[in-house]
Amino acid sequence: MQYKRFGQAGRPRRLRWEITTFLLGGVFLCLLAGLALPVRAARKTERCFPLDTTEWRVSDPYGRRTDPFTGKQAFHEGIDLACAEGTTVQAVQSGVVTVASSSASYGNYLRLLHPDGRETRYAHLQYLYVRPGEVVQAGQMLGTVGQTGRATGPHLHLELREQGEAKDPAAWLEGLV
Repeated sequence: MQYKRFGQAGRPRRLRWEITTFLLGGVFLCLLAGLALPVRAARKTERCFPLDTTEWRVSDPYGRRTDPFTGKQAFHEGIDLACAEGTTVQAVQSGVVTVASSSASYGNYLRLLHPDGRETRYAHLQYLYVRPGEVVQAGQMLGTVGQTGRATGPHLHLELREQGEAKDPAAWLEGLV
């Protein structure tokens, strides 16, 4: 009888030890993978055009313009690429998704931080297919073109920021079409 009790009492301890070891190993692998992914993304520097279509036009360039909602002069910090609703939006450059959210002006939008310190913003999306913290590669699908937020029609609003300051993305995209 004593042998049975000892054996039964020892078994749960061993099982707990195995489960604990398994869980700690899994956590370690997840942390290791999380640290390795941004390094891998940083090595890739290629860029691609943000729309997976040849049917697009610049509907509103970077710079001063008349705001279509207020009728007053305002500074437009990106470019608007008009195309069909549902068109695939791709990452221009590899990076990490820092924000994937919704706002009254941008509608569904996201921000990508790139290894070179630049940030790109994609706004008025119909759907978002990535989440904050996700590492994406150049050309990876981020979402689809929509007309959410303050938009007068389906388009991608694309912004480029260097050290927090808005820059004209048209020059950066030159040669990618």
